[in-house]
Amino acid sequence: MVPRVNLVLAVSQGGGFFVGKIQKIIIIKIGSGVLLTKHHKVDQFRIKHIANQISALRSDGYQVVLIVSGAVAYGSRFIDVSEHNSHRKLAASIGQIYIITALNEIFGRANMQISQLLLTKEDLVKRQKDIKELIEFSLVNNLIPVINENDVLDLNSFGGNDLLAVEIAKQLKTEKVIILSTLQGSTYGVGGAKTKIEAKKHLENRNILMHILDGKQKNVLLTI
Repeated sequence: MVPRVNLVLAVSQGGGFFVGKIQKIIIIKIGSGVLLTKHHKVDQFRIKHIANQISALRSDGYQVVLIVSGAVAYGSRFIDVSEHNSHRKLAASIGQIYIITALNEIFGRANMQISQLLLTKEDLVKRQKDIKELIEFSLVNNLIPVINENDVLDLNSFGGNDLLAVEIAKQLKTEKVIILSTLQGSTYGVGGAKTKIEAKKHLENRNILMHILDGKQKNVLLTI
């Protein structure tokens, strides 16, 4: 069982969260081809291995933010997503439940507590400061924020989670972004080589390193 979180209170005069600059933040994006098996179920073995690597990174003083794809792909087990975007939104609403539940169990067994944040691009534009402070507040309190596009409300509003990772990295001024991919990608993903190249260019302009790694390789997060 994960220990109860003892919150560190950090409130600004305006009533919002206030935290100082947090060092050594890494964003890790897990692609749907890594997260899910070929039958569109969460790959328990693979995610457990990734969780153990993240635990090691945290022991070395790194703060980790996760961005996780796969909600539509998982939901496609229940909903035919080939007909209309409304079907993909409905599939995402199902898939998100199963994925976050599986992640909570796996990370909990590794003595880590996750939190969840679903975003549309409009959210980030209108509440940029609030979202940044909320993520930082989560990190200060030893949580691992798990962030995803809110495909239920606005399908692919960022153009895929690779580009969502870029936006979060820019907000947090992270040290690096790591994309865990199968490189070929998933049938239901909107990423791919073109999107990853675009993401890397955006980050290079902000002097943020981006690594695209084979998420199924043993201890790949610890190699860099």
